Amino acid sequence: MSGNARRGAPAGGPFAESSAVVTQLATVLAQLDPRCQVLQIPPLPGRDWYETLTRKLVPQLGGEPFIVAAVVGGTNIGKSVVFNHLAGTRASATSPLASGTRHPTCLVPADFASHHRLAEIFPGFVLREWAEADGPLGEADEHWLFWKTSAELPSNLLVLDTPDIDSDAPVNWLRADRVRHCADVLVAVLTQQKYNDAAVKQFFRKAAAEDKAVVVVFNQCLLPEDEEYWPRWLETFSRETGIVPDLLYVAPNDRRAAEANRLPFYEKSWPLPKSQGDRGPAGDTAGTPRNLRDDLAGMRFAEIKLRTVRGALAQVAHPEEGLPGWLAEVRGRAAGFEAAASLLSMQQLARIDNWPNAPTSLLVGEVKEWWRTHREGMVRTIHDAYSALGGYVLKPVKWVAGRLSGPTTDPAAVYVQQERDLMLRTIDLLYTELTRLSQLGNELLRPRLEQLLAGQSRAQVLRRLTEELATFQFADELHTVVDSQLQKFREDSPQTFKLLRNLDSAAAMARPVTSVVLFAAAAGPAGHALAPFVSAAAAKTLMVHVLGDVAGGTGAMVVGETAISGTLTGLRLLEARFRQLQTAFAARRVAWFADFLRRNLLGQLHDELDAAVGVVTSPAYVEAQRLAAELTRVVAATQAPAPTANRAH
Repeated sequence: MSGNARRGAPAGGPFAESSAVVTQLATVLAQLDPRCQVLQIPPLPGRDWYETLTRKLVPQLGGEPFIVAAVVGGTNIGKSVVFNHLAGTRASATSPLASGTRHPTCLVPADFASHHRLAEIFPGFVLREWAEADGPLGEADEHWLFWKTSAELPSNLLVLDTPDIDSDAPVNWLRADRVRHCADVLVAVLTQQKYNDAAVKQFFRKAAAEDKAVVVVFNQCLLPEDEEYWPRWLETFSRETGIVPDLLYVAPNDRRAAEANRLPFYEKSWPLPKSQGDRGPAGDTAGTPRNLRDDLAGMRFAEIKLRTVRGALAQVAHPEEGLPGWLAEVRGRAAGFEAAASLLSMQQLARIDNWPNAPTSLLVGEVKEWWRTHREGMVRTIHDAYSALGGYVLKPVKWVAGRLSGPTTDPAAVYVQQERDLMLRTIDLLYTELTRLSQLGNELLRPRLEQLLAGQSRAQVLRRLTEELATFQFADELHTVVDSQLQKFREDSPQTFKLLRNLDSAAAMARPVTSVVLFAAAAGPAGHALAPFVSAAAAKTLMVHVLGDVAGGTGAMVVGETAISGTLTGLRLLEARFRQLQTAFAARRVAWFADFLRRNLLGQLHDELDAAVGVVTSPAYVEAQRLAAELTRVVAATQAPAPTANRAH
């Protein structure tokens, strides 16, 4: 039988297409769902269509296809008889009295459990091996499903016997629902007494809504007398539930044949041909009985499997309650976040046009120090020697300048205070704007802003700002910026840097010569250092006395550097980057302040909004949309004309 089952399996066409789409879709949704959590929508697990996809379609389409057939019906109608005939053996005890089965039981083919995960096929149940005959009769709050292997079953058929669906025990209703979700095909056992039962009809209305494949077995019929009645009973059942049987069988009321596992099942057509009115097709009960197990696992396998896959795929592809509806929900939620992000971006929360510049004197000093540390050999020795001599000689000059200009303040301290004042004003403006923005009514943005503005938020932010600014080392920050920028200049403009080094070397060699020039010029350019404080004549006289004592040294250093910096191709090229250094320093401080606001005030608000908006443009979402369209096409392809499965041979 297993060979026939494989030959009957739908290996191509819509079945194969649906398998490929399902596999891709499960992978894409596993990537997309975590990204969608930023949209604050319920996750995919727990949604009916997603459970159908992951718990039914993925396990069953991932390998060799198989059918899970669940025998369902009301109390004492012969479900166990039908179950035994499907199993090919007396696996379940039969009795004219109600058995009281409380848990479903399952027969699986030999070796099936070693190649499949039964827990994935039967979600919602705790699986237990069926070792004791009365195990399914036991009381338990857990939803057990007893199973054992059966050598008589073909390799592609699993058979379930189930508790009565018309029981007055609510737990049975829940278990019946779970059985319905797990099963590919429901074998509905009906009788004259139970076809119109309210609980039975309620169960099958749900099955019809899920587009389940249903095989109807009208059992315990008195044949041939009931030939004119069972069509009326079935017509009522179909009208009340919406069920159109995929296969239909009528079985006689023959207890001995039932207990001997040789009850005949006569296949019927449905709906009845109009020419035959209310009567069944002539000769049906005189024909050859069908084997239910062979019909499901053999020649009808492809039809039944495609039918049940179609129902599951249709549920996943449902425009409102399936994948397309979920994608629309994601798209709509992302649009709300986009509106919030747009509203936030249109607001000028804080504009800073006057960030203070780093003090010029300190910046120039840092540049000179960087240049000094990058000199080498004799050039460095000469420049360092003259610089030391110049510093000694000019010490009195600086003292005089200090006396004339009065007390001076630390430029670094002045900068730090200016920066702090600007930050405080910016934070105050930011809170004002956020308060106004929180009152504009955007449902997604308002609660987030209210949370930012709640309680002691402002006091906490100001305290943290004071704490972090206390650790700010201006000199270290300036050194970092100058070093990184000049290193970048060295790497980006190697020819210019080489030219400057050559000029610097030439300046070092020229120092002994320029010292004579300085003495002859008396004051020279050094006199300009005193210009802001004394008259030009007084400065010149003072410098003559100073330089007269050091005609051989200090002046050479001053005039040498001035001569180099006065050329367009000299150190002035380095000074041309001065503005860039100031800009880089300000940008670094602004970036620090922006990061401070993000960490202590705005949090991840911008990132969260951007991430939410980006969900619908992500590759995973775009691929999910493509697969949704492909799935809709596959479902349409499975909508074949009325199947021949329910027509008599």
